[in-house]
Amino acid sequence: PNEVRGVNDRQQLAECEAVLRQRTNNKWLAAGVTMLDPEATYIDATVVLSPDVTLFPNTLLQGDCVIGEGSELGPDVRLTDTFVGVGSQIQSTSAVQARIGDNCRIGPYAVLDSGVEVASGTVTGPFYTSS
Repeated sequence: PNEVRGVNDRQQLAECEAVLRQRTNNKWLAAGVTMLDPEATYIDATVVLSPDVTLFPNTLLQGDCVIGEGSELGPDVRLTDTFVGVGSQIQSTSAVQARIGDNCRIGPYAVLDSGVEVASGTVTGPFYTSS
Protein backbone atom coordinates (compact mmCIF):
# COMPACT_ATOMS: atom_id res chain seq x y z
CA PRO A 1 0.00 0.00 0.00
CA ASN A 2 2.99 2.40 0.14
CA GLU A 3 2.64 3.02 -3.60
CA VAL A 4 -0.76 4.69 -3.13
CA ARG A 5 -0.11 6.76 0.00
CA GLY A 6 -1.06 10.41 -0.04
CA VAL A 7 0.91 13.27 1.44
CA ASN A 8 -1.22 15.86 3.19
CA ASP A 9 1.12 17.08 5.94
CA ARG A 10 4.75 17.04 7.06
CA GLN A 11 4.37 13.84 9.05
CA GLN A 12 3.06 11.93 6.03
CA LEU A 13 5.83 13.45 3.91
CA ALA A 14 8.44 12.18 6.39
CA GLU A 15 6.86 8.72 6.38
CA CYS A 16 6.92 8.52 2.57
CA GLU A 17 10.49 9.83 2.48
CA ALA A 18 11.53 7.07 4.90
CA VAL A 19 10.02 4.42 2.61
CA LEU A 20 11.87 5.82 -0.42
CA ARG A 21 15.13 6.15 1.54
CA GLN A 22 14.87 2.50 2.61
CA ARG A 23 14.33 1.39 -1.00
CA THR A 24 17.30 3.43 -2.23
CA ASN A 25 19.56 2.16 0.55
CA ASN A 26 18.49 -1.46 -0.02
CA LYS A 27 19.40 -1.11 -3.71
CA TRP A 28 22.92 0.03 -2.80
CA LEU A 29 23.36 -2.58 -0.07
CA ALA A 30 22.50 -5.28 -2.63
CA ALA A 31 25.08 -3.73 -5.01
CA GLY A 32 27.94 -4.14 -2.51
CA VAL A 33 27.88 -0.84 -0.60
CA THR A 34 28.36 -1.07 3.17
CA MET A 35 26.22 1.14 5.43
CA LEU A 36 26.89 0.97 9.14
CA ASP A 37 23.49 2.52 9.88
CA PRO A 38 21.14 2.60 6.87
CA GLU A 39 18.52 4.54 8.84
CA ALA A 40 21.05 7.37 9.31
CA THR A 41 22.28 7.35 5.69
CA TYR A 42 20.66 9.56 3.03
CA ILE A 43 21.34 8.97 -0.67
CA ASP A 44 19.58 10.82 -3.50
CA ALA A 45 18.33 8.69 -6.39
CA THR A 46 20.78 10.52 -8.69
CA VAL A 47 23.90 9.41 -6.76
CA VAL A 48 26.24 6.75 -8.22
CA LEU A 49 28.15 4.50 -5.80
CA SER A 50 30.83 1.99 -6.75
CA PRO A 51 31.19 -1.42 -5.08
CA ASP A 52 32.97 -1.61 -1.73
CA VAL A 53 32.10 1.95 -0.73
CA THR A 54 31.57 2.27 3.03
CA LEU A 55 29.11 4.83 4.41
CA PHE A 56 29.26 5.63 8.12
CA PRO A 57 26.29 7.13 10.01
CA ASN A 58 25.04 10.61 9.16
CA THR A 59 26.25 10.55 5.57
CA LEU A 60 24.15 12.67 3.20
CA LEU A 61 24.79 12.42 -0.55
CA GLN A 62 22.80 14.86 -2.67
CA GLY A 63 22.50 15.61 -6.36
CA ASP A 64 24.94 14.19 -8.88
CA CYS A 65 27.54 12.65 -6.57
CA VAL A 66 29.81 9.89 -7.87
CA ILE A 67 31.75 7.89 -5.28
CA GLY A 68 34.70 5.70 -6.32
CA GLU A 69 35.36 2.12 -5.33
CA GLY A 70 36.69 1.47 -1.84
CA SER A 71 36.05 4.99 -0.56
CA GLU A 72 34.91 5.55 3.02
CA LEU A 73 32.58 8.44 3.85
CA GLY A 74 31.60 9.58 7.31
CA PRO A 75 30.59 9.85 9.89
CA ASP A 76 28.97 13.25 9.44
CA VAL A 77 29.61 13.89 5.74
CA ARG A 78 27.44 15.98 3.42
CA LEU A 79 28.35 16.00 -0.27
CA THR A 80 26.39 17.75 -3.02
CA ASP A 81 27.22 17.27 -6.72
CA THR A 82 30.69 16.02 -5.75
CA PHE A 83 33.02 13.45 -7.32
CA VAL A 84 35.13 11.25 -5.02
CA GLY A 85 37.88 9.09 -6.51
CA VAL A 86 38.90 5.54 -5.65
CA GLY A 87 40.04 4.71 -2.11
CA SER A 88 39.47 8.12 -0.53
CA GLN A 89 38.51 8.64 3.11
CA ILE A 90 36.31 11.58 4.06
CA GLN A 91 35.34 12.40 7.65
CA SER A 92 33.04 15.11 9.01
CA THR A 93 33.20 17.12 5.81
CA SER A 94 30.92 19.32 3.72
CA ALA A 95 31.54 19.69 -0.03
CA VAL A 96 29.55 21.27 -2.86
CA GLN A 97 30.49 20.73 -6.52
CA ALA A 98 33.97 19.56 -5.54
CA ARG A 99 36.22 17.01 -7.20
CA ILE A 100 38.25 14.78 -4.87
CA GLY A 101 40.93 12.57 -6.41
CA ASP A 102 41.98 9.01 -5.62
CA ASN A 103 43.38 8.00 -2.22
CA CYS A 104 42.72 11.33 -0.50
CA ARG A 105 42.25 11.84 3.24
CA ILE A 106 39.83 14.70 3.85
CA GLY A 107 38.87 16.08 7.27
CA PRO A 108 37.68 15.91 9.87
CA TYR A 109 35.79 19.20 9.76
CA ALA A 110 36.82 20.13 6.23
CA VAL A 111 34.79 22.47 4.02
CA LEU A 112 35.25 22.22 0.24
CA ASP A 113 33.70 25.06 -1.72
CA SER A 114 32.20 24.93 -5.20
CA GLY A 115 34.68 24.14 -7.96
CA VAL A 116 37.49 22.95 -5.68
CA GLU A 117 39.67 20.14 -7.01
CA VAL A 118 41.62 18.06 -4.51
CA ALA A 119 44.53 16.26 -6.19
CA SER A 120 44.96 12.51 -5.76
CA GLY A 121 46.86 11.54 -2.64
CA THR A 122 46.11 14.81 -0.81
CA VAL A 123 45.75 14.81 2.98
CA THR A 124 43.93 17.95 4.16
CA GLY A 125 44.03 17.45 7.91
CA PRO A 126 41.44 18.75 10.36
CA PHE A 127 39.55 22.04 9.93
CA TYR A 128 40.66 22.46 6.30
CA THR A 129 38.75 25.12 4.35
CA SER A 130 39.24 25.56 0.62
CA SER A 131 39.52 29.06 -0.80
